[in-house]
Amino acid sequence: MTQQLNTLYKLMAMYTLSRVDFALTNSQISNVFLDLGYTNYFNVQYALGELIDAGLVHEDAYPDYRYYALTDAGQESIEALRSTLSASIRSEIDAYLLKMRLAFREALSSRAEYYRTTEGDWAVRCRVMEHSTALIDMTLTVPNETQAKIVSKEWKNSCQEIYALVIRRLTQPDHIDRIVAETESQEEEKETDKGQAGS
Repeated sequence: MTQQLNTLYKLMAMYTLSRVDFALTNSQISNVFLDLGYTNYFNVQYALGELIDAGLVHEDAYPDYRYYALTDAGQESIEALRSTLSASIRSEIDAYLLKMRLAFREALSSRAEYYRTTEGDWAVRCRVMEHSTALIDMTLTVPNETQAKIVSKEWKNSCQEIYALVIRRLTQPDHIDRIVAETESQEEEKETDKGQAGS
């Protein structure tokens, strides 16, 4: 691969990341290049590695995925160099991202990473993300790495259903009515106690 091509691939990777408002996985970025027939997987990895080393792209690494986003320096660079990419390349990348946007977002909305705790157990952090905000964020402790991997995988398959169940359970009308009634009763008791204390 020539230096000129490597520079082109780095610009294309930065342009791709600049056109979405969420981080992309390694495979998602690679698929842009592969599906559009620009280059092979290894050239994409080389370009990404150089962008990370140069501080233009930030990488978040987890056991199952690596997420990439532009740094502030990367954003400034692609804004200055955007016009050096041909209009046809930009148009092809834009069209691809538009077609794949929903699939990319759905894949990224669920995240699960597992790690060894100081007590020797394994913890699995399960999240549903909307942009950079966690809609749900919980950590489950399991006894071994095998179960941690299973929980991590199943979370990605079932998180939307679990999230909907939690929201429905915590916001169903009879549940809310009971909480409101209990709160009002507690406030009335406080007022009564204050009145008795003041008399």
